[in-house]
Amino acid sequence: MTSAPTPNASYSLTLRVKINNKPGKLGEITTAIGRAGGDIEGIDIVSAGKDYLIRDITVNASSEVHDKEIINSLQHVDGAEVINVSDRTFLMHLGGKIEIHSKIPLKTRSDLSMAYTPGVARVCEARKTSDAASQEHAGRARKNCATS
Repeated sequence: MTSAPTPNASYSLTLRVKINNKPGKLGEITTAIGRAGGDIEGIDIVSAGKDYLIRDITVNASSEVHDKEIINSLQHVDGAEVINVSDRTFLMHLGGKIEIHSKIPLKTRSDLSMAYTPGVARVCEARKTSDAASQEHAGRARKNCATS
């Protein structure tokens, strides 16, 4: 017997939902998500009006197909309108995830010349000819140049 995959953050969505401001509406929405197998991670109020609330509901799903099932489950809730869906995993990847920061300030052309070309070439040459220089300038674990 195989079990259904567990909802997880890899397939998480943020559903922006406009909800009629009536008692029980949020309960209907969370029940629909639960019946569809979604795992609610959080609910935030984005804005409130006299007759409606806009909420962001973060939900974990188990697949892209499951994402769609959860979204569709809300279409059957009277007084709830899904106005936006964000895939949190894809949002995380916008613009990349990794940054590289210099350990030392590089403010002038001289700084750049010492840290990069031609400065780094001098350090690489010293490493190639002297084991002591190699250890002193960065250690074996942090070599930043290839030597042959």
